Amino acid sequence: MNKAVRPLWEGKTSIYSYIREQGEAVDGSLPDDEEFWAGSKFRWVAGGLDGALGHHAMTSEKKEKAQELARRLAKHFRKPKNSTRKLLYAELVETDIGSMIDDILAEVRKMPGIRPGAVYDEAIWLAEHGAHRNAVKFGIALLGLFQNEDVKELLLTLGRHDEFTLYAAVAIQNGMEDSNEVLFELARQVHGWGKINLVERLEPASKEIRDWLLRQGCQNSVMNEYLACICARNGGLREAIAADRVDAALFDGATDIIEALLSGGPAEDIDDYEHAPQVLSDYVRLAREMSSTVRHLSVMLGIGDFLMEEDKWEARMSAGWTAQLRADLREAAQSIAADSKWASLIIDAVRSGGPSERHYGAACAEKLGIEVWDIFYDQLAANPLQDYHFHQLMKSDDPNRIRKMIEFAVQHLPLKQIATGPADEMGLDEKYVAHSCLDHILQRLHQYEGFGGELILTGLNSPVVRNRNMAIQALEGWSVVSWGDRLVEAVIHLSQTEPDDSVKERLHQLREAKGL
Repeated sequence: MNKAVRPLWEGKTSIYSYIREQGEAVDGSLPDDEEFWAGSKFRWVAGGLDGALGHHAMTSEKKEKAQELARRLAKHFRKPKNSTRKLLYAELVETDIGSMIDDILAEVRKMPGIRPGAVYDEAIWLAEHGAHRNAVKFGIALLGLFQNEDVKELLLTLGRHDEFTLYAAVAIQNGMEDSNEVLFELARQVHGWGKINLVERLEPASKEIRDWLLRQGCQNSVMNEYLACICARNGGLREAIAADRVDAALFDGATDIIEALLSGGPAEDIDDYEHAPQVLSDYVRLAREMSSTVRHLSVMLGIGDFLMEEDKWEARMSAGWTAQLRADLREAAQSIAADSKWASLIIDAVRSGGPSERHYGAACAEKLGIEVWDIFYDQLAANPLQDYHFHQLMKSDDPNRIRKMIEFAVQHLPLKQIATGPADEMGLDEKYVAHSCLDHILQRLHQYEGFGGELILTGLNSPVVRNRNMAIQALEGWSVVSWGDRLVEAVIHLSQTEPDDSVKERLHQLREAKGL
């Protein structure tokens, strides 16, 4: 066969074999990544596009596309051969499967001339041998039209990758007698959007499942907020922590759930959870003896903030809260947070903890007024390209510390490599870490007139749009006499060459406001 007409899958690694070879350490990558994301400035995490956006509204154009695909399937299954498979596959690769799958399957069900046995065989082939994600997704979706226990291993393997978990979950639900147990098996192997999709579908049919929902079910790599209320309800959190004593894993799981409920959005939050008064009361009771980490402290401080809020309490009083319970819990939370043990734990977390522990330590230090700025500065000095440290250090309101950070940035950031000229980059890749560090400096400079002009100049010439916006924001806060000739020239030049329309308009407004 001529190379120009070779099947698209030929000579490429099948996605199924790629995931199977990774074993349990599925990393989110796929062999078609470069091809699928070619020309895109932003790559969604595995499963993110389907998970965050869901199924789009069906346009008439997509309706016709779904019907066209169903007709191509019918043609292929009337007389299967490599040439019709090749055409079908090529069309699948270019199809936005996620936004059309329900309508495509509906068309397949009613399309005359389609033989079920041939559809099932082709579905297995696409899922097992497809080298492109859309073809594999379509194969998995087709398997959901049939009893599919005999391809359980295939669905579980593909489902371990967050990009395919949603499709595998629907196929399992539709095609297996013991679907809930299979979903539970899969839920314990995924951590991102796949876990969210599975926990949303998982029935709390056994004590094992309910225990898992409370201890591990909420944690995911996207946002715990998506699953907190589901896990609290389906796991029976109210009953579980009403006990006099609970195990450490349950207390930590409850910590995760309560933290996410207090954070609010994008799913149901603490005000949506009908047992919030009882659960918070029991958690605070248990915390007197069991709280031992900065994460526990952070949640206790969050409970205190929630109880101190002024709004929403009129509505809460009709949802199980009382003024006395609110006052008692607030006093108890404050008492726990005031324990002298926390100061040393916070310092240790910031100085030597991992990223998560350092984050909680910094948050608690800020709320309790514990000084950790010098620790972060020393850590940054040892490794200057740490955008989290820039973020923390630039929170200071001490002008001397801000000036010290400006001097540090001038000395340690690769300013020439940043100032490569304006473009429309989002700056989300690892290669833009220095640009991100610069951002944290720039966003405070409007408050410090005359300081950091070289950094502002660098920001104006950065390819990252946010850098340029932050540089403009700084200049908006300065009087033009503080700019200097180089900044004036840079603003005038950039207003003529800026590639982003919104930034260009902001530059023109800046020039008009400053009389340039």
